[in-house]
Amino acid sequence: MRAKKTVEKKELKPIYSQLSKTYFSDLTAQNMLYAKIIRSPVTKGHIKEISFKDCPKHIYFFRATDFGDQNYIETLDIQTEILAKDEVYYKGQPVALIAGPDLHELQYLATQVKIDIEKDTTIKNKEKEFPYAQRFIRNGKAKNAEEFSKLFSKKNYDVKGTWTSVLNAPSCNEPNGAFCNYEKGILTICTPTQWPKHLFDNVTRIFDLKSENICIKKTVSSSAHTNTIWINCVLAVLTSLVAIKTSKPVQLILARHEHIEFMTKKSPISIKMRTSVKKDGTIEANQILIELDSGYHNPFAAEILDRLVIAANNIYCIRHFEIIAKAFESYNPPVSFNIDAIDSQAFFAIESQIDKICNIGGFLPSEFRYKNFERKIAMPFNFTCERIDAAFSALQRQSDLNRKFISYRLESSGNGKTSAKVSGIPLRGIGVSCGFNGIGYYGTNIFACNQKMDVTLEKDGNLIIHAFPPSNSTLEIWKNTAAQILEMDPKQVKLDPNVDIKEDQPVPETISSNLTIMTYLLKKCCLDIQSKKFRKPLPISAGKGLTATQKKLWNKEKFAGVPFFTNSYGLCDVEVEVDSSTYKIKIKKINVIINAGKIVLPSIAENSVKLSIQHTLSELIQGEILECNKISLTFITSENPSTQIDGLISRIVPAAFTSALSQAIGKEISNIPVKTENIFKELSANEDSNNAK
Repeated sequence: MRAKKTVEKKELKPIYSQLSKTYFSDLTAQNMLYAKIIRSPVTKGHIKEISFKDCPKHIYFFRATDFGDQNYIETLDIQTEILAKDEVYYKGQPVALIAGPDLHELQYLATQVKIDIEKDTTIKNKEKEFPYAQRFIRNGKAKNAEEFSKLFSKKNYDVKGTWTSVLNAPSCNEPNGAFCNYEKGILTICTPTQWPKHLFDNVTRIFDLKSENICIKKTVSSSAHTNTIWINCVLAVLTSLVAIKTSKPVQLILARHEHIEFMTKKSPISIKMRTSVKKDGTIEANQILIELDSGYHNPFAAEILDRLVIAANNIYCIRHFEIIAKAFESYNPPVSFNIDAIDSQAFFAIESQIDKICNIGGFLPSEFRYKNFERKIAMPFNFTCERIDAAFSALQRQSDLNRKFISYRLESSGNGKTSAKVSGIPLRGIGVSCGFNGIGYYGTNIFACNQKMDVTLEKDGNLIIHAFPPSNSTLEIWKNTAAQILEMDPKQVKLDPNVDIKEDQPVPETISSNLTIMTYLLKKCCLDIQSKKFRKPLPISAGKGLTATQKKLWNKEKFAGVPFFTNSYGLCDVEVEVDSSTYKIKIKKINVIINAGKIVLPSIAENSVKLSIQHTLSELIQGEILECNKISLTFITSENPSTQIDGLISRIVPAAFTSALSQAIGKEISNIPVKTENIFKELSANEDSNNAK
């Protein structure tokens, strides 16, 4: 149990600030109330009555009518009801709110609220007919579907595959919620918000408050799911309602099961691919169908689809391809995604498809990949892949890849598994994967690439960065970058602890491009100050943003051009062993090659990659945690500006792992996370079949 911290009763400035290392659930105050959400017990229906007739005098009860005509959260021009008023669309949808001084009493009283909802028994699967969001793109000479189908000729390999992935990491974070207080006309909101401007704008509108009467204090947050970005605003608004109506401090904390179900739970994404490959190993055509369930709705669905489409062909140059992507609404809670890592599921699909092609055609996986990268073909998406030939060469040298792949493939064929069972030799496999991490998507609707950085060199020689607090590692990079340019001690570089939220760009902090672009703009600001340092008196200020020319690199209407402000890329191979007696999976070695521009702090970068590998491995086997003690990492030398490494590992390791496991057990793995019982069944079935022979 963490010790409780008492909020001091003092007037707070109407600005945004950060409560460093503070959890909102630790905050308390005298006469504090707890709040609990009342949720719909049915999937879909019409609300006839929601009432609490025997409500005790010390208990407060709220309905949608308490918000008047402002009963909605607006996110990217999409309105979401805060409390359902007439209809419910998924089981667990908020319909009412109760508050009182005793949390345990509230849990009992919540069961006494009368909820009369007329169930809709005529639910039809209409969402499959009307996508919530969709994207279609065709590249090459084929003008229609009929012409495109002719590209799959009998003289080529015609490879089909369906790849499904969903990585739900165990949620060990503090459940979401908020602590609010309304005193002397000032509304103070303490919450793990990841989008302060979004929260500020909605609170201002809903409660008709002046901006100077709103103080938002950010507490510790670590989850990067889309639902924690915007549903946190719903929770903060509900807590604010109680605080304003009662003039008492209020705390609302989701129960653990609520946090998992409505904030972090993801939905599987299935991607179907059909690929035409010439006998010489060049991909002639690729047809891709992407479908995902958005739940009740998801304000980020369009951008999620875009990121999946851009990643669907990876870095390969494919002359003809067709991609259809659709996001459907359903009568499920809003499905969460990690918007920064969503395209990892597209990388899993294309890289798994490549490995299937290599198995059918007898190609070497690294050589096949490089062959289809170096082709000079006009593509709608352009990426930075400097020195990728050096990366492939480094991977081959680092792991003796081709020899091991051929050796393990021979072991996997014939009676390899039978002899392994008798001799006790483990089943072995090695898998390869590559991918990129796009930073700063120019086609986003979230912030339109309008981020700005402001820096001031003060009279005392200190450099003040006016920006929202980044992660500790990013802050170290900022300090070292600024100190190097301005020839000063990193200790003289400081972060402005208070930022005027009205001046903030509407960027969720979890969008990785936020930090990458801000680092780039910081460097531009420091160079500007350096040029003026000896010509102008202190203090000197500089402000920078992305130029119009940079934003025009991506044609949003044509969905073509340079989609990202920058990108890193990486290659990896994963070597696995499966115990032939216990079927236990062991990661023998992982080799990673990364080009992320100039590495400012190599030790931090290396630790970040190794932590990412361990985190990704923990998600690949259902109910088990894989580990790897032998990780070899190489950064390709580059003088290009440094770019983000975080997120790259989740894009390349999963497919390499499943490919290696597939080779080891002689059975295609098309789903992640992998279920060990399925591996046991497959190997047991193979053993029984061999014994019968």
